[in-house]
Amino acid sequence: MKTRLFTSAFLISVILILNAFEVHAQSKDTTLPQNGSETQTENAAPSQHIFFDFSSDAVARIHKIKITRSADAEYFSVHNFRGGYDGLQQTPDKDFGTPNILIASLWDPNTAGKVLSRVSYAGPKTFTSRFGGEGDGWKTINPYKWRLNTWYNIAIRSWKSNGEFFVATFIQDMSTGSWFHTSTLAEADREGFLGKRDDAFLENWDGTNPAWDGRYIRKAFFKDCWALTTDNKWEKHNRRFFNANGNDKARNGKYDRSFDAGYDPKEDAYYMQHGGETKPNETFGDSRRLDLPEQAQQGEAPKLSVGAIAKLTASYAAKSIRVSWSTDNKTAPQFSSKVEILDNRGKILQKEEWLLPEKKSAAIKTALPKGRYKARLTVTDIFNQTGKPVVRLFSVL
Repeated sequence: MKTRLFTSAFLISVILILNAFEVHAQSKDTTLPQNGSETQTENAAPSQHIFFDFSSDAVARIHKIKITRSADAEYFSVHNFRGGYDGLQQTPDKDFGTPNILIASLWDPNTAGKVLSRVSYAGPKTFTSRFGGEGDGWKTINPYKWRLNTWYNIAIRSWKSNGEFFVATFIQDMSTGSWFHTSTLAEADREGFLGKRDDAFLENWDGTNPAWDGRYIRKAFFKDCWALTTDNKWEKHNRRFFNANGNDKARNGKYDRSFDAGYDPKEDAYYMQHGGETKPNETFGDSRRLDLPEQAQQGEAPKLSVGAIAKLTASYAAKSIRVSWSTDNKTAPQFSSKVEILDNRGKILQKEEWLLPEKKSAAIKTALPKGRYKARLTVTDIFNQTGKPVVRLFSVL
């Protein structure tokens, strides 16, 4: 079985929701899926979302997740943004060497018109492939081997360059502090960036197989959802609510009301649960929707380390300065880099800059007379924080 991305009804619901920005009263929110009357065909745990609304468009987002119960055919999406989504899955697919994978995807702007998304970068061991049938685009899958009861911080960073829009996905294991850049996806430039709404969801994508249908409980906690605005300010959500899809009764079968969500003050986190004997808590009444309170301890800005350089080397040969470096993977990941070449008096002779998170080496073509020189490297991280420059000496003989 291949890893699926969305059921058709689920995808339609998401598109409708993400395109709706007008704020409605709880009883009149027409952006939400409504109950249908389809004939039952499956017994899937009901798809469900927590939506986070912001005042401004964002160039970056972060959001933490901890999965405490899982089963095969389950998608724990952490970011569902304008045009794409990413998160953690437990898949029965054997192609990746582990069921616990990290997925990132970007829909085509116009598949029929051959305006396609693409993979700009894939990290070590990351698989890349097209997806189709429920919207088309490119996806990347990394055999990340995420663990139960462990917090992960998933960050997405967007930018524009040479007529294209890019979205890079990073994950941090909060138990070790280590960051990993799984992929960067790209499409033709469009208006805006990530949008004003983020969406975390749980989806049991196949309810036809008793080995992984709705009889199994899945549960995850979510906290510290932040947006970095286009004017470089951190913003927290001003409205958040839960909704269990109401147009999937045919898929959900006897598990149609096997959902629950809320805020857990001990975890200082929101939770979603579905499947098995799960029932909505009493605050739901007969509804499938629930407004959620502010996260009590979120604070006014996220606590983030500043990206740091771990190693820098520089040498000269054949009229070329060769520079290579690595960054500390327990600090915020690199977004852009700058190399300056200085003479022994400190005068800048040449400067090169790159907006490319994965770039860690460069060959700078230049003819230098004999002498001693300096290569100075400065790195800015994905949260627009500039780290301390590092200098290395090299000689031209």
